[in-house]
Amino acid sequence: MYKMGLFGQNYFTGGVVMGFKDNLKRIFQREAFYVVLFVCLCLVAVAAVYVSRNNSQIGKDLAKAPQERITQPNNEPTLVEEDNLETPVSQLPKSNLQNNDKGKQTDKEQAKQDKSTSKSSNSTAAFKMIMPVDGEVTKTFDKENLQYSATLQQWETHEGIDIAADVGTEVKAAADGKVVDVITDDRIIEGLNLKTGYGITVIIDHGNGIQSVYGNLAQDVKVKKGDKVKKGDVIGFVGDTSIRESSSIEGSHLHFAVLKKEGKEYVTVNPLDFIK
Repeated sequence: MYKMGLFGQNYFTGGVVMGFKDNLKRIFQREAFYVVLFVCLCLVAVAAVYVSRNNSQIGKDLAKAPQERITQPNNEPTLVEEDNLETPVSQLPKSNLQNNDKGKQTDKEQAKQDKSTSKSSNSTAAFKMIMPVDGEVTKTFDKENLQYSATLQQWETHEGIDIAADVGTEVKAAADGKVVDVITDDRIIEGLNLKTGYGITVIIDHGNGIQSVYGNLAQDVKVKKGDKVKKGDVIGFVGDTSIRESSSIEGSHLHFAVLKKEGKEYVTVNPLDFIK
């Protein structure tokens, strides 16, 4: 009886213990689920708080950004459309308006001068002369290369042409014009880039900025200053009055030159460019 009772008591005790363990296991499993759920909820809450704070800080930074852009100086160049650069005339200083007016006047004057020069050039191109004497050109025009002067025994430029002709040969006006000077000495004429020493000389103005020069003439000049002449009129005779080009050394000839106006002065040009 004792053993049986003892065995039965042990069996009952073991059964109770096993049941308690199963209950405890079930409780632990159930509670573990809730613990894991709680931990997950805590993590979600922490993440939500972090994100919320981060978004709040970003919002504050964005709110401050416009103010910083306004208060901070901008050192970068700014492109502005040209239309915005125009200033109303009423707001311009008087000095600027005056300068603009002067600039317009200068442009108009320059345009007139260019137009006048263009007309003069066209007229010059169409302007033609005749040979003042019949003869061979013994010395050509050259302003750049030096030619030897047998009379002066030196090298110099020759700013005209020498036309061979006997002393006493008639010298004719190369074109219509007006006698502006008759030179009987070696004086220098202001405004004319002419060398002296060509003896008795007649200068005729043909208009359009062109003048013709006849040097080494004889004493018997047929025109005077102010006379109007026609092409082919006799103005004098070939002589031997030039000390720069002596006829006894270089042969009897007429020194013929052409002047063209450039600005306020006349400069020598090649006469053969005008001889037809």
